[in-house]
Amino acid sequence: MKTFTTFFLITIVFTFVSCNQNTKTVPEKLPKKENVTDTIVPKKVVSHESETIKNINLTSKLAEKVNRLAQLEHNYLLKSLEIVQSEETLLLGRLQRILKHKDSLSREIDLASIRSEIHNIRKSFLKGTKSMQPNGNIFPRVTIEEYIFKSQQSAKKAFETFIKAKKSGSLWTYVSKEPSVFFLEKNKIYFVCSGGYYMMNMYEEIVEKIKG
Repeated sequence: MKTFTTFFLITIVFTFVSCNQNTKTVPEKLPKKENVTDTIVPKKVVSHESETIKNINLTSKLAEKVNRLAQLEHNYLLKSLEIVQSEETLLLGRLQRILKHKDSLSREIDLASIRSEIHNIRKSFLKGTKSMQPNGNIFPRVTIEEYIFKSQQSAKKAFETFIKAKKSGSLWTYVSKEPSVFFLEKNKIYFVCSGGYYMMNMYEEIVEKIKG
């Protein structure tokens, strides 16, 4: 009887321990939290009025230059100033048109490479408020174009090309029959075209006034 009682007690204890182990809870494994970070890529802000490329100033100076002409005797007033395409200009536009019919010169004067290096072009027109003669009805007028290049090297190369074109007298008559001149300032070329031969003794003072 004692043996049976002992066996019975051992069985009960073993059963209790086994149930207790089975009822233990296993902690739930939580999903791993991912760290998400936003990547902000800064964008370059470009201003068409004032900007630089590799320390090259692309800001137009034409408005400031032509305003100086109001100080001259004939008091030139600005009538228009706008950004234009090369086809609308006197210097480059006329060269483009004539070279289409001059195959030999078009091989020597590479205008395509010049156009590819131009940042933009501005064209202005001014007219004097004082007539050429007292009580006269002829007033001096002038067109000034500004070619802004992407580098000083490309501006200089274009300047040399224009000089070469001007030396070809027959070609240049299609570009400008009026007294005219162009000059280089760093990465900019300015073309000054007067209103006609009646301004032969006047256009140089315009050029000197806008230089610098």
